[in-house]
Amino acid sequence: MPTGTTHLLLSLGKSLAQITAELAPVPALFPLVDALCSIIQLCENVAHNRHAARQLCDRCHILVLAMREYQEKAVSDNITQARNAVLEKLTDIQFKMTEWANLGRVKSLLNQDIIAKDIAACHTQIDDCINNFHLTSHFEIHEWMAQFQKNQRLDHNELIQSLSQVQETTQQIEIQTTEMNAMMKQMMAMLQKAMGENQQNAATLHKGLSTNLYHYQTQCKELLPDMHLQSGEVKKIGKNPVRKSSSGLLDIYEGLYLGSERVDIKVIHSMNFDEKNKRRFRREAKLWAEIWKRDQGEHIVPFYGFCQMDGEPHPCMISPWQKNGDALTYVKANDLSVDYFQFVGHIVRGLTILVNDKGQPLLSDFGVSKIIDDASEAPLTQSSGMLDKGRYSAPEMFQGDGVLSAATDIYSLAMTILEIMTHKQPFSHIKHHLKASREAYEGRHPPRPTEPEVSRRGLGDEVWTLLVASWSLVPSKRPSINIYLDYFTKG
Repeated sequence: MPTGTTHLLLSLGKSLAQITAELAPVPALFPLVDALCSIIQLCENVAHNRHAARQLCDRCHILVLAMREYQEKAVSDNITQARNAVLEKLTDIQFKMTEWANLGRVKSLLNQDIIAKDIAACHTQIDDCINNFHLTSHFEIHEWMAQFQKNQRLDHNELIQSLSQVQETTQQIEIQTTEMNAMMKQMMAMLQKAMGENQQNAATLHKGLSTNLYHYQTQCKELLPDMHLQSGEVKKIGKNPVRKSSSGLLDIYEGLYLGSERVDIKVIHSMNFDEKNKRRFRREAKLWAEIWKRDQGEHIVPFYGFCQMDGEPHPCMISPWQKNGDALTYVKANDLSVDYFQFVGHIVRGLTILVNDKGQPLLSDFGVSKIIDDASEAPLTQSSGMLDKGRYSAPEMFQGDGVLSAATDIYSLAMTILEIMTHKQPFSHIKHHLKASREAYEGRHPPRPTEPEVSRRGLGDEVWTLLVASWSLVPSKRPSINIYLDYFTKG
Protein backbone atom coordinates (compact mmCIF):
# COMPACT_ATOMS: atom_id res chain seq x y z
CA MET A 1 0.00 0.00 0.00
CA PRO A 2 1.19 3.55 -0.73
CA THR A 3 2.53 5.35 2.33
CA GLY A 4 0.04 7.59 4.06
CA THR A 5 -3.10 6.12 2.46
CA THR A 6 -6.26 6.03 4.55
CA HIS A 7 -7.90 3.40 2.33
CA LEU A 8 -9.32 0.56 4.45
CA LEU A 9 -8.47 -2.88 3.11
CA LEU A 10 -11.45 -5.23 3.30
CA SER A 11 -12.21 -8.88 2.62
CA LEU A 12 -15.74 -10.17 3.11
CA GLY A 13 -16.48 -6.77 4.64
CA LYS A 14 -13.80 -7.05 7.30
CA SER A 15 -10.56 -5.13 7.77
CA LEU A 16 -7.16 -6.74 8.22
CA ALA A 17 -7.32 -5.99 11.95
CA GLN A 18 -10.74 -7.62 12.27
CA ILE A 19 -9.60 -10.68 10.31
CA THR A 20 -6.53 -11.07 12.52
CA ALA A 21 -8.58 -10.67 15.72
CA GLU A 22 -11.23 -13.12 14.53
CA LEU A 23 -8.69 -15.85 13.81
CA ALA A 24 -6.34 -15.13 16.74
CA PRO A 25 -7.88 -17.78 19.04
CA VAL A 26 -6.48 -20.48 16.73
CA PRO A 27 -2.67 -20.11 16.89
CA ALA A 28 -2.13 -22.92 14.37
CA LEU A 29 -3.75 -20.70 11.74
CA PHE A 30 -1.28 -17.82 12.18
CA PRO A 31 0.78 -18.69 9.05
CA LEU A 32 -2.45 -18.90 7.02
CA VAL A 33 -3.62 -15.53 8.38
CA ASP A 34 -0.29 -13.90 7.53
CA ALA A 35 -0.48 -15.22 3.97
CA LEU A 36 -4.11 -14.11 3.66
CA CYS A 37 -3.38 -10.56 4.88
CA SER A 38 -0.44 -10.30 2.49
CA ILE A 39 -2.68 -11.39 -0.41
CA ILE A 40 -5.27 -8.75 0.52
CA GLN A 41 -2.61 -6.03 0.66
CA LEU A 42 -1.02 -7.07 -2.63
CA CYS A 43 -4.41 -7.16 -4.32
CA GLU A 44 -4.75 -3.40 -3.91
CA ASN A 45 -1.67 -2.91 -6.11
CA VAL A 46 -2.96 -5.02 -9.00
CA ALA A 47 -3.60 -2.37 -11.65
CA HIS A 48 -6.03 -4.33 -13.85
CA ASN A 49 -8.25 -7.40 -13.30
CA ARG A 50 -9.11 -5.79 -9.97
CA HIS A 51 -12.61 -7.27 -9.63
CA ALA A 52 -11.39 -10.80 -10.32
CA ALA A 53 -8.39 -10.33 -8.01
CA ARG A 54 -10.62 -9.16 -5.15
CA GLN A 55 -12.91 -12.13 -5.64
CA LEU A 56 -9.86 -14.37 -5.36
CA CYS A 57 -8.90 -12.59 -2.10
CA ASP A 58 -12.38 -13.22 -0.71
CA ARG A 59 -12.19 -16.87 -1.70
CA CYS A 60 -8.81 -17.20 0.03
CA HIS A 61 -10.47 -15.71 3.11
CA ILE A 62 -13.29 -18.26 2.84
CA LEU A 63 -10.74 -21.05 2.50
CA VAL A 64 -9.06 -19.99 5.77
CA LEU A 65 -12.45 -19.83 7.52
CA ALA A 66 -13.27 -23.30 6.21
CA MET A 67 -9.95 -24.53 7.59
CA ARG A 68 -10.82 -23.03 10.98
CA GLU A 69 -14.14 -24.90 11.05
CA TYR A 70 -12.38 -28.07 9.95
CA GLN A 71 -9.86 -27.73 12.77
CA GLU A 72 -12.46 -26.84 15.43
CA LYS A 73 -14.53 -29.91 14.56
CA ALA A 74 -11.44 -32.12 14.49
CA VAL A 75 -13.26 -34.34 12.03
CA SER A 76 -10.13 -36.05 10.79
CA ASP A 77 -6.62 -37.07 11.69
CA ASN A 78 -5.44 -35.14 8.62
CA ILE A 79 -5.70 -31.69 10.21
CA THR A 80 -2.00 -30.93 9.89
CA GLN A 81 -1.90 -32.24 6.36
CA ALA A 82 -4.96 -30.16 5.42
CA ARG A 83 -3.54 -27.03 7.08
CA ASN A 84 -0.25 -27.45 5.22
CA ALA A 85 -2.10 -27.93 1.93
CA VAL A 86 -4.13 -24.75 2.49
CA LEU A 87 -0.96 -22.83 3.39
CA GLU A 88 0.73 -24.14 0.24
CA LYS A 89 -2.18 -22.90 -1.91
CA LEU A 90 -2.21 -19.52 -0.19
CA THR A 91 1.55 -19.20 -0.63
CA ASP A 92 1.22 -19.98 -4.34
CA ILE A 93 -1.51 -17.37 -4.69
CA GLN A 94 0.55 -14.87 -2.69
CA PHE A 95 3.44 -15.42 -5.11
CA LYS A 96 1.14 -14.91 -8.10
CA MET A 97 -0.41 -11.80 -6.55
CA THR A 98 3.09 -10.39 -5.99
CA GLU A 99 3.87 -10.91 -9.68
CA TRP A 100 0.66 -9.15 -10.76
CA ALA A 101 1.19 -6.25 -8.36
CA ASN A 102 4.76 -5.70 -9.58
CA LEU A 103 3.81 -5.56 -13.26
CA GLY A 104 2.74 -1.93 -13.09
CA ARG A 105 -0.03 -0.32 -15.12
CA VAL A 106 1.32 -0.90 -18.62
CA LYS A 107 2.47 -4.49 -18.32
CA SER A 108 -0.59 -5.52 -16.32
CA LEU A 109 -2.76 -4.00 -19.04
CA LEU A 110 -0.89 -5.90 -21.75
CA ASN A 111 -1.07 -9.13 -19.74
CA GLN A 112 -4.67 -8.86 -18.53
CA ASP A 113 -5.73 -12.01 -20.43
CA ILE A 114 -2.87 -14.00 -18.90
CA ILE A 115 -3.70 -12.68 -15.42
CA ALA A 116 -7.36 -13.67 -15.86
CA LYS A 117 -6.31 -17.22 -16.77
CA ASP A 118 -3.96 -17.34 -13.78
CA ILE A 119 -6.77 -16.23 -11.45
CA ALA A 120 -9.05 -18.95 -12.83
CA ALA A 121 -6.26 -21.48 -12.26
CA CYS A 122 -5.95 -20.31 -8.63
CA HIS A 123 -9.67 -20.92 -8.12
CA THR A 124 -9.24 -24.43 -9.52
CA GLN A 125 -6.40 -25.05 -7.05
CA ILE A 126 -8.66 -23.94 -4.21
CA ASP A 127 -11.33 -26.35 -5.49
CA ASP A 128 -8.80 -29.18 -5.42
CA CYS A 129 -7.82 -28.37 -1.85
CA ILE A 130 -11.46 -28.20 -0.72
CA ASN A 131 -12.36 -31.47 -2.40
CA ASN A 132 -9.27 -33.35 -1.22
CA PHE A 133 -9.98 -32.63 2.45
CA HIS A 134 -13.77 -32.23 2.30
CA LEU A 135 -13.60 -28.72 3.70
CA THR A 136 -16.97 -27.07 4.36
CA SER A 137 -18.16 -23.62 5.37
CA HIS A 138 -21.38 -21.72 5.82
CA PHE A 139 -20.00 -19.51 3.01
CA GLU A 140 -20.64 -20.71 -0.54
CA ILE A 141 -17.21 -21.92 -1.58
CA HIS A 142 -17.87 -23.95 -4.72
CA GLU A 143 -20.00 -21.70 -6.95
CA TRP A 144 -17.34 -19.19 -7.93
CA MET A 145 -17.44 -19.46 -11.74
CA ALA A 146 -20.55 -17.32 -12.35
CA GLN A 147 -19.20 -14.50 -10.21
CA PHE A 148 -15.77 -14.85 -11.84
CA GLN A 149 -17.31 -14.43 -15.30
CA LYS A 150 -19.22 -11.38 -14.09
CA ASN A 151 -16.01 -9.90 -12.67
CA GLN A 152 -14.21 -10.57 -15.95
CA ARG A 153 -16.82 -8.49 -17.76
CA LEU A 154 -16.45 -5.70 -15.22
CA ASP A 155 -12.66 -5.79 -15.57
CA HIS A 156 -12.91 -5.77 -19.37
CA ASN A 157 -15.23 -2.75 -19.31
CA GLU A 158 -12.79 -0.90 -17.07
CA LEU A 159 -9.97 -1.87 -19.43
CA ILE A 160 -11.81 -0.37 -22.40
CA GLN A 161 -12.47 2.82 -20.44
CA SER A 162 -8.79 2.99 -19.52
CA LEU A 163 -7.69 2.48 -23.12
CA SER A 164 -10.01 5.27 -24.25
CA GLN A 165 -8.60 7.84 -21.79
CA VAL A 166 -6.25 9.98 -23.88
CA GLN A 167 -4.27 11.56 -21.05
CA GLU A 168 -3.79 8.29 -19.18
CA THR A 169 -2.68 6.37 -22.25
CA THR A 170 -0.33 9.18 -23.30
CA GLN A 171 1.41 8.78 -19.94
CA GLN A 172 1.67 5.06 -20.60
CA ILE A 173 3.28 5.82 -23.96
CA GLU A 174 5.96 7.88 -22.23
CA ILE A 175 6.68 4.94 -19.97
CA GLN A 176 6.79 2.54 -22.89
CA THR A 177 9.37 4.46 -24.86
CA THR A 178 12.00 2.83 -22.65
CA GLU A 179 10.48 -0.64 -23.11
CA MET A 180 10.75 -3.11 -25.92
CA ASN A 181 9.13 -2.23 -29.22
CA ALA A 182 7.13 -5.44 -28.97
CA MET A 183 5.16 -3.96 -26.08
CA MET A 184 4.10 -1.05 -28.27
CA LYS A 185 2.90 -3.43 -30.96
CA GLN A 186 1.02 -5.43 -28.36
CA MET A 187 -0.70 -2.29 -27.11
CA MET A 188 -1.67 -1.35 -30.67
CA ALA A 189 -3.18 -4.80 -31.22
CA MET A 190 -5.17 -4.49 -28.00
CA LEU A 191 -6.48 -1.05 -28.93
CA GLN A 192 -7.45 -2.16 -32.43
CA LYS A 193 -9.29 -5.18 -31.01
CA ALA A 194 -11.07 -2.94 -28.50
CA MET A 195 -12.18 -0.65 -31.33
CA GLY A 196 -13.78 -3.63 -33.07
CA GLU A 197 -15.65 -4.61 -29.92
CA ASN A 198 -16.93 -1.09 -29.33
CA GLN A 199 -17.89 0.19 -32.81
CA GLN A 200 -21.50 0.59 -31.76
CA ASN A 201 -20.78 2.03 -28.31
CA ALA A 202 -20.69 5.67 -27.33
CA ALA A 203 -18.92 7.86 -29.85
CA THR A 204 -16.71 9.32 -27.12
CA LEU A 205 -15.42 5.87 -26.16
CA HIS A 206 -14.64 4.88 -29.76
CA LYS A 207 -12.99 8.24 -30.42
CA GLY A 208 -10.76 7.82 -27.37
CA LEU A 209 -9.69 4.36 -28.51
CA SER A 210 -8.99 5.67 -32.02
CA THR A 211 -6.97 8.63 -30.78
CA ASN A 212 -4.86 6.52 -28.45
CA LEU A 213 -4.22 3.94 -31.16
CA TYR A 214 -3.03 6.73 -33.46
CA HIS A 215 -0.71 8.03 -30.71
CA TYR A 216 0.81 4.59 -30.31
CA GLN A 217 1.19 4.11 -34.05
CA THR A 218 2.95 7.47 -34.38
CA GLN A 219 5.22 6.71 -31.44
CA CYS A 220 6.02 3.19 -32.64
CA LYS A 221 6.35 4.16 -36.34
CA GLU A 222 4.63 0.93 -37.28
CA LEU A 223 1.55 0.06 -39.31
CA LEU A 224 -1.43 -1.44 -37.51
CA PRO A 225 -1.16 -5.12 -36.55
CA ASP A 226 -4.26 -5.94 -38.62
CA MET A 227 -4.25 -4.10 -41.94
CA HIS A 228 -7.77 -5.29 -42.76
CA LEU A 229 -9.45 -2.23 -41.28
CA GLN A 230 -12.86 -3.43 -40.13
CA SER A 231 -13.17 -1.79 -36.71
CA GLY A 232 -14.11 1.73 -37.76
CA GLU A 233 -10.51 2.88 -38.22
CA VAL A 234 -11.48 4.93 -41.30
CA LYS A 235 -14.41 7.28 -41.87
CA LYS A 236 -15.32 8.74 -45.26
CA ILE A 237 -15.66 12.53 -45.58
CA GLY A 238 -18.17 13.53 -48.22
CA LYS A 239 -20.15 11.46 -50.70
CA ASN A 240 -18.29 12.23 -53.92
CA PRO A 241 -14.72 11.36 -54.98
CA VAL A 242 -12.27 14.24 -54.87
CA ARG A 243 -10.30 12.90 -57.83
CA LYS A 244 -9.37 9.84 -59.83
CA SER A 245 -5.91 8.33 -59.72
CA SER A 246 -3.70 9.17 -62.67
CA SER A 247 -3.64 5.47 -63.56
CA GLY A 248 -7.40 5.43 -63.89
CA LEU A 249 -7.54 2.49 -61.50
CA LEU A 250 -9.21 4.20 -58.58
CA ASP A 251 -11.77 6.71 -57.39
CA ILE A 252 -10.28 8.66 -54.49
CA TYR A 253 -12.33 9.97 -51.56
CA GLU A 254 -11.21 12.00 -48.59
CA GLY A 255 -11.30 10.19 -45.26
CA LEU A 256 -10.27 10.42 -41.61
CA TYR A 257 -7.97 7.77 -40.16
CA LEU A 258 -8.23 6.94 -36.43
CA GLY A 259 -9.97 10.26 -35.94
CA SER A 260 -6.64 12.05 -36.37
CA GLU A 261 -5.26 12.07 -39.92
CA ARG A 262 -6.69 12.89 -43.34
CA VAL A 263 -6.31 9.99 -45.75
CA ASP A 264 -7.01 8.95 -49.31
CA ILE A 265 -9.68 6.28 -49.59
CA LYS A 266 -9.03 4.63 -52.96
CA VAL A 267 -12.00 2.60 -54.18
CA ILE A 268 -11.31 -0.09 -56.78
CA HIS A 269 -14.60 -0.35 -58.65
CA SER A 270 -13.32 -2.95 -61.09
CA MET A 271 -13.16 -5.75 -58.51
CA ASN A 272 -15.32 -7.21 -55.75
CA PHE A 273 -14.13 -7.83 -52.22
CA ASP A 274 -14.73 -11.58 -52.11
CA GLU A 275 -12.80 -14.03 -49.94
CA LYS A 276 -10.25 -14.75 -52.67
CA ASN A 277 -9.40 -11.07 -53.06
CA LYS A 278 -9.34 -10.56 -49.29
CA ARG A 279 -6.69 -13.25 -49.03
CA ARG A 280 -4.72 -11.60 -51.82
CA PHE A 281 -4.90 -8.21 -50.13
CA ARG A 282 -3.68 -9.76 -46.87
CA ARG A 283 -0.68 -11.27 -48.64
CA GLU A 284 0.12 -7.99 -50.37
CA ALA A 285 -0.37 -6.06 -47.10
CA LYS A 286 2.49 -8.02 -45.52
CA LEU A 287 4.73 -6.91 -48.38
CA TRP A 288 3.61 -3.29 -47.99
CA ALA A 289 4.36 -3.46 -44.27
CA GLU A 290 7.90 -4.70 -44.95
CA ILE A 291 8.44 -1.97 -47.53
CA TRP A 292 7.22 0.64 -45.04
CA LYS A 293 9.76 -0.58 -42.48
CA ARG A 294 12.57 0.05 -44.96
CA ASP A 295 11.26 3.17 -46.70
CA GLN A 296 9.33 4.95 -43.89
CA GLY A 297 7.40 6.95 -46.52
CA GLU A 298 10.46 8.52 -48.12
CA HIS A 299 9.70 7.30 -51.64
CA ILE A 300 6.66 5.06 -51.35
CA VAL A 301 3.31 6.30 -50.10
CA PRO A 302 2.53 4.39 -46.88
CA PHE A 303 -0.28 1.88 -47.22
CA TYR A 304 -2.32 1.92 -44.02
CA GLY A 305 -4.61 -0.97 -44.91
CA PHE A 306 -7.65 -2.08 -46.85
CA CYS A 307 -11.36 -2.19 -46.08
CA GLN A 308 -14.90 -1.78 -47.37
CA MET A 309 -16.80 1.46 -46.95
CA ASP A 310 -20.53 1.84 -46.30
CA GLY A 311 -21.28 -1.76 -47.14
CA GLU A 312 -20.14 -1.44 -50.75
CA PRO A 313 -18.83 -4.60 -52.47
CA HIS A 314 -15.62 -2.95 -53.69
CA PRO A 315 -12.31 -2.94 -51.80
CA CYS A 316 -10.72 0.30 -50.62
CA MET A 317 -7.05 1.10 -50.08
CA ILE A 318 -6.10 3.60 -47.38
CA SER A 319 -3.05 5.85 -47.60
CA PRO A 320 -2.07 9.33 -46.32
CA TRP A 321 -3.79 12.32 -47.86
CA GLN A 322 -1.70 13.98 -50.56
CA LYS A 323 -3.00 17.51 -50.95
CA ASN A 324 -0.85 18.11 -54.02
CA GLY A 325 -2.53 15.29 -55.91
CA ASP A 326 -0.76 13.37 -58.65
CA ALA A 327 2.51 14.33 -60.29
CA LEU A 328 1.02 15.76 -63.48
CA THR A 329 -1.31 18.05 -61.54
CA TYR A 330 1.58 19.21 -59.36
CA VAL A 331 4.09 19.98 -62.11
CA LYS A 332 1.45 21.83 -64.12
CA ALA A 333 0.68 24.02 -61.14
CA ASN A 334 4.35 24.58 -60.21
CA ASP A 335 6.12 24.44 -63.57
CA LEU A 336 8.64 27.23 -63.02
CA SER A 337 9.59 26.20 -59.47
CA VAL A 338 9.90 22.44 -59.98
CA ASP A 339 13.39 20.95 -60.29
CA TYR A 340 12.41 18.29 -62.83
CA PHE A 341 15.73 16.50 -62.66
CA GLN A 342 15.46 16.11 -58.90
CA PHE A 343 11.75 15.38 -59.15
CA VAL A 344 12.30 12.44 -61.48
CA GLY A 345 15.22 11.33 -59.31
CA HIS A 346 12.77 10.46 -56.54
CA ILE A 347 10.93 7.99 -58.74
CA VAL A 348 11.94 4.40 -58.18
CA ARG A 349 9.23 2.35 -59.81
CA GLY A 350 5.52 2.17 -60.56
CA LEU A 351 3.02 4.20 -62.52
CA THR A 352 1.05 6.23 -60.02
CA ILE A 353 3.04 9.07 -58.47
CA LEU A 354 1.69 11.34 -55.76
CA VAL A 355 3.34 14.41 -54.27
CA ASN A 356 3.79 14.91 -50.54
CA ASP A 357 3.48 18.18 -48.63
CA LYS A 358 7.16 18.96 -49.35
CA GLY A 359 6.62 18.71 -53.09
CA GLN A 360 8.43 15.38 -53.39
CA PRO A 361 6.98 12.64 -55.64
CA LEU A 362 6.03 9.41 -53.91
CA LEU A 363 5.17 6.05 -55.45
CA SER A 364 1.77 4.63 -54.51
CA ASP A 365 -0.73 1.92 -55.50
CA PHE A 366 2.20 -0.46 -55.09
CA GLY A 367 1.10 -3.84 -56.46
CA VAL A 368 -2.51 -2.85 -57.05
CA SER A 369 -2.17 -3.43 -60.79
CA LYS A 370 -1.17 -7.03 -60.14
CA ILE A 371 -4.04 -7.53 -57.69
CA ILE A 372 -6.58 -6.32 -60.23
CA ASP A 373 -4.88 -8.31 -62.95
CA ASP A 374 -5.21 -11.50 -60.90
CA ALA A 375 -8.77 -10.70 -59.82
CA SER A 376 -10.00 -10.15 -63.37
CA GLU A 377 -8.05 -13.14 -64.73
CA ALA A 378 -7.22 -11.00 -67.75
CA PRO A 379 -4.29 -8.79 -68.68
CA LEU A 380 -4.56 -5.45 -66.94
CA THR A 381 -4.77 -3.49 -70.17
CA GLN A 382 -7.70 -5.61 -71.27
CA SER A 383 -9.68 -5.04 -68.09
CA SER A 384 -12.80 -2.92 -68.03
CA GLY A 385 -12.08 0.75 -67.41
CA MET A 386 -8.34 0.36 -68.04
CA LEU A 387 -8.12 1.51 -71.65
CA ASP A 388 -6.10 4.66 -70.89
CA LYS A 389 -3.55 2.43 -69.15
CA GLY A 390 -2.49 1.20 -72.57
CA ARG A 391 -0.70 4.49 -73.18
CA TYR A 392 1.80 3.51 -70.48
CA SER A 393 1.94 -0.26 -71.01
CA ALA A 394 4.70 -2.25 -72.68
CA PRO A 395 3.84 -4.13 -75.90
CA GLU A 396 4.13 -7.52 -74.20
CA MET A 397 1.32 -6.51 -71.85
CA PHE A 398 -1.05 -6.88 -74.81
CA GLN A 399 0.03 -10.44 -75.51
CA GLY A 400 -1.00 -13.68 -73.81
CA ASP A 401 -1.34 -13.28 -70.05
CA GLY A 402 0.26 -9.84 -70.07
CA VAL A 403 2.66 -10.65 -67.24
CA LEU A 404 3.96 -7.71 -65.22
CA SER A 405 7.73 -7.57 -64.74
CA ALA A 406 10.63 -5.24 -63.98
CA ALA A 407 10.95 -4.66 -67.73
CA THR A 408 7.29 -3.59 -68.05
CA ASP A 409 7.83 -1.26 -65.07
CA ILE A 410 10.79 0.38 -66.84
CA TYR A 411 8.70 0.87 -69.98
CA SER A 412 5.91 2.50 -67.96
CA LEU A 413 8.39 4.55 -65.94
CA ALA A 414 9.76 6.07 -69.15
CA MET A 415 6.23 6.95 -70.27
CA THR A 416 5.57 8.55 -66.89
CA ILE A 417 8.75 10.65 -67.13
CA LEU A 418 7.69 11.74 -70.61
CA GLU A 419 4.34 12.80 -69.18
CA ILE A 420 6.02 14.78 -66.39
CA MET A 421 8.35 16.56 -68.80
CA THR A 422 5.68 17.38 -71.42
CA HIS A 423 2.64 17.86 -69.13
CA LYS A 424 0.79 15.56 -71.54
CA GLN A 425 -0.16 11.89 -71.68
CA PRO A 426 2.02 9.62 -73.86
CA PHE A 427 0.85 9.63 -77.50
CA SER A 428 -0.93 12.89 -76.76
CA HIS A 429 -1.35 13.47 -80.50
CA ILE A 430 -3.67 10.44 -80.61
CA LYS A 431 -7.09 11.07 -79.11
CA HIS A 432 -8.42 7.54 -78.69
CA HIS A 433 -6.87 5.23 -76.10
CA LEU A 434 -7.25 2.09 -78.21
CA LYS A 435 -5.41 3.63 -81.13
CA ALA A 436 -2.64 4.84 -78.82
CA SER A 437 -2.37 1.36 -77.32
CA ARG A 438 -2.05 -0.08 -80.81
CA GLU A 439 0.91 2.20 -81.49
CA ALA A 440 2.68 0.67 -78.50
CA TYR A 441 1.66 -2.86 -79.48
CA GLU A 442 3.12 -2.38 -82.95
CA GLY A 443 6.40 -1.19 -81.48
CA ARG A 444 6.15 2.55 -82.08
CA HIS A 445 7.00 4.99 -79.31
CA PRO A 446 5.85 8.61 -78.92
CA PRO A 447 7.59 11.20 -81.11
CA ARG A 448 10.21 13.39 -79.47
CA PRO A 449 8.68 16.66 -78.27
CA THR A 450 10.21 19.82 -79.70
CA GLU A 451 8.72 22.55 -77.51
CA PRO A 452 11.33 24.83 -75.85
CA GLU A 453 9.69 24.49 -72.44
CA VAL A 454 10.16 20.70 -72.59
CA SER A 455 13.89 21.16 -73.16
CA ARG A 456 13.98 23.67 -70.30
CA ARG A 457 12.48 21.06 -67.98
CA GLY A 458 15.36 18.69 -68.73
CA LEU A 459 14.33 16.48 -71.64
CA GLY A 460 17.59 16.74 -73.57
CA ASP A 461 19.41 14.28 -75.79
CA GLU A 462 20.65 12.02 -72.98
CA VAL A 463 17.26 11.72 -71.32
CA TRP A 464 15.53 11.09 -74.65
CA THR A 465 18.04 8.34 -75.49
CA LEU A 466 17.34 6.71 -72.12
CA LEU A 467 13.58 6.87 -72.68
CA VAL A 468 13.81 5.40 -76.17
CA ALA A 469 15.95 2.54 -74.85
CA SER A 470 13.28 1.89 -72.23
CA TRP A 471 10.68 1.45 -74.99
CA SER A 472 12.62 -1.32 -76.72
CA LEU A 473 10.48 -4.16 -78.09
CA VAL A 474 12.95 -6.57 -76.49
CA PRO A 475 12.36 -6.41 -72.69
CA SER A 476 15.87 -7.64 -71.86
CA LYS A 477 17.39 -4.69 -73.73
CA ARG A 478 15.64 -2.09 -71.57
CA PRO A 479 17.84 -0.34 -68.99
CA SER A 480 17.57 -1.31 -65.34
CA ILE A 481 16.16 0.94 -62.64
CA ASN A 482 19.71 1.37 -61.34
CA ILE A 483 20.69 3.16 -64.54
CA TYR A 484 17.85 5.61 -63.93
CA LEU A 485 18.90 6.12 -60.35
CA ASP A 486 22.54 6.63 -61.31
CA TYR A 487 21.58 9.17 -63.96
CA PHE A 488 18.98 11.20 -62.08
CA THR A 489 20.74 11.20 -58.71
CA LYS A 490 24.26 11.97 -59.92
CA GLY A 491 25.76 15.23 -58.76
